[in-house]
Amino acid sequence: FRKNLKGVNGGKDFDQEMLEDIYYAIKNEEIVMPDEQTGLVKENYVWSVLLHRGATEEGVFLHVPSGSYDHDLFAMTWGPTVAALSYVFDKSLDETVIQKSISGFRKCAMISAHYGLSDVFDNLIISLCKFTALSSESIENLPTVFGSNPKAHIAAKTVFHLAYRHGDILREGWKNIVEAMLQLFRAELLPKTMVEVEDFVDPNGKICLQREETPSNRGESTVLIFVNWLTLSGTEQSGMRGPSTENQEAKRMALECIKQCDPEKLITESKFLQLESLQELMKALISVSPDEETYDEEDCAFCLEMLLRIVLENRDRVTFVWQAMRDHLYHLCINAMEYCCLVERAVVGLLRLAIRLLRREEISAQVLLSLRILLMMKPSMLNRASHQIAFGLHELLKTNAANIHSGEDWYTLFTLLECIGSGVKPPPALQPTRTENDTGAQSDSEISYHPNETSLDRGYTSDSEVYADHSKQAKLHRSVTDVDVVNSGWLVVGKDDINHSTMAGFSRLGNSPLVNQYSLTVGMDLGPHNTKSLMKCVESLSFIVRDAAHVTPENFELCVKTIRIFVEASLNGGCKSQEKRGKNHKYDSKSARFKKKAKENSLRHFKTSSQHQHRSTSEDEDEDESVPASYHTVSLQLLDLMHTLHTRAATIYSSWAEEQQHLEITEKKIEANSRALWLNCWCPLLQGIACLCYDARRQVRMQALTYLQRALLVHDLQALDALEWESCFNKVLFPLLTKLLENISPADIGGMEETRMRASTLLSKVFLQHLSPLLSLPTFAALWLTILDFMDKYMHAGSSDLLPEAIPESLKNMLL
Repeated sequence: FRKNLKGVNGGKDFDQEMLEDIYYAIKNEEIVMPDEQTGLVKENYVWSVLLHRGATEEGVFLHVPSGSYDHDLFAMTWGPTVAALSYVFDKSLDETVIQKSISGFRKCAMISAHYGLSDVFDNLIISLCKFTALSSESIENLPTVFGSNPKAHIAAKTVFHLAYRHGDILREGWKNIVEAMLQLFRAELLPKTMVEVEDFVDPNGKICLQREETPSNRGESTVLIFVNWLTLSGTEQSGMRGPSTENQEAKRMALECIKQCDPEKLITESKFLQLESLQELMKALISVSPDEETYDEEDCAFCLEMLLRIVLENRDRVTFVWQAMRDHLYHLCINAMEYCCLVERAVVGLLRLAIRLLRREEISAQVLLSLRILLMMKPSMLNRASHQIAFGLHELLKTNAANIHSGEDWYTLFTLLECIGSGVKPPPALQPTRTENDTGAQSDSEISYHPNETSLDRGYTSDSEVYADHSKQAKLHRSVTDVDVVNSGWLVVGKDDINHSTMAGFSRLGNSPLVNQYSLTVGMDLGPHNTKSLMKCVESLSFIVRDAAHVTPENFELCVKTIRIFVEASLNGGCKSQEKRGKNHKYDSKSARFKKKAKENSLRHFKTSSQHQHRSTSEDEDEDESVPASYHTVSLQLLDLMHTLHTRAATIYSSWAEEQQHLEITEKKIEANSRALWLNCWCPLLQGIACLCYDARRQVRMQALTYLQRALLVHDLQALDALEWESCFNKVLFPLLTKLLENISPADIGGMEETRMRASTLLSKVFLQHLSPLLSLPTFAALWLTILDFMDKYMHAGSSDLLPEAIPESLKNMLL
């Protein structure tokens, strides 16, 4: 070290001690560069260097958060990535590679869900659905092919798992999932809970949507079957013996896979979907409709049931999906050419929705208005659906009667009861005008029909209407028929007859037949009806009447009118309906079920299948055997209901009037005076009871007469004035006496004699009890002459001595 430094200090040497110190310092303490230092020395050095660099152009730099370009990168790469994953999944046989490709699909799904890329997720679902083999195989081979394909299992599980997890961003992909579900349904691979649906009529409360298997060679003879078997090859013969062990095992594997997929979660988890995704799912289900060229009734029914369940799962936000649901039901019910199982499921579905949704105030009004879809159906189809509707309405009223408040809603329900229970045709105002270019669904405003816009048909004429237009014989009430006018044979008396002298009445009595414009019937054209439907409707009415809370000012008159229509339908054991139904085909709900038939042609029209056109006659025979007992029970029930309403009417109306006065309600004022009670309650109820007094069945007739006598002599009716009692003779007693003059029951001559005697005695009692107020009437003479005329006719009506002896006795009591 010294030698190397000799003479370098300006030709001289350095101080030797200094060189020695430097040497030993270097030797003992190694020189380390700043970059190689650690601790504070290095930090200070690095910071000093950074400050120097920062002062130059190098000091300008950008800070970019992680993931800023992930979206753009994924948007550029997802297409090739999905294509590569699909190729690897399709071609690879290695289990590890297959699982890695599936993992790639799931990661792509997660990224697309994170960024809300619906088109990417739809593409993923569509790609995976192709690998399930559900859309490419025929139904016959599907269980075997799907069950024996492990890749198809993995793809199916992945599709359903991704749909459950990221369904919020699924849009167009719902169509592929629905198509896969339909394939599983056709191949009978879905769990039992998905193919069993609620039913009102079936004793178990459920029916299966899948058709029963029927042998294709059922119509062939035994010899022909044997010859065909002999001509088949060995392979074909083995195929006829049934599925092989391999096929059975494949189907078991397929069922196990579908069980793990848990397709029912699509329905139960739909309540967590975003609204837009939920609406797309509903659109996919609605698209499977009769408008499609490849229409299949079972497929439509299955999708309809899924749709109904999804709507019920989403009842918390049902207002957003109700319009689409209602339009679809309208389309199925109104546009169908003939009655079929799909129409039945639509009718049942509408009623199921109503039962579940009426508790929700925000939607209840729209749901009740939508029930008018049933009244817009063709009358023949409504009659075929009457059994289901009757049972459905009964369930609806039992569970939701307290939630129905509007008069229009009660009008809808009672009109439905009338149509399905007694065969009345729906109101023409609710029947859609059908044109060639009919667009289909109507809006709620189009469906709505306001009975108040026209006069409400109560089924009877008020006294004010009678006395105002009494002299206009040409302007008769709609309930009057020509037969009633011609055959009545007695005189109408009213207060406007004051100007006509009593002698004019005398002269007319002898010269022309006596005419009365009143009829005890409602005067509606009753078509054929189902006996069980009528019984269920009467049961529904009984439920409403028995509970005073359900009888309201909005439904009282409607309830009375409906009871009277049912009385007319059950008259004489429903003979009017039986006559009209003689040539018509009765509907058997049990046969309106899905039965397997060969799909020879995929293009099928929206019509009733042959199984639905040819109903089994077993239920008809059972019904015919029980008809007399059924109608007998119905008539007695209706009598009891009318008597109950008659005795409670005054109390009910008084409580309503008091409540209205207490609450200071400014709506239509409720009158509780005797005149209002007579018009709205007592008169129509007495007419209904009197209608059964001329029933051909003796027991019903006698029971009705007992109820009529009890009702006419009840204490509340003593408050009626002379005009109202005159109206009672004109509207109740005289029409009854006229009908009893007819040969109602030829086989029961003795019973008819007794009935006529009881009726004439009742007339005498009522006349004597209210003689004082009746004497004040200017038309009393005409009234008395009419009574005498009836007494004369009754004396000569019978063949025995019963009436000729009893009537003079009654007249003697009346005169004395």
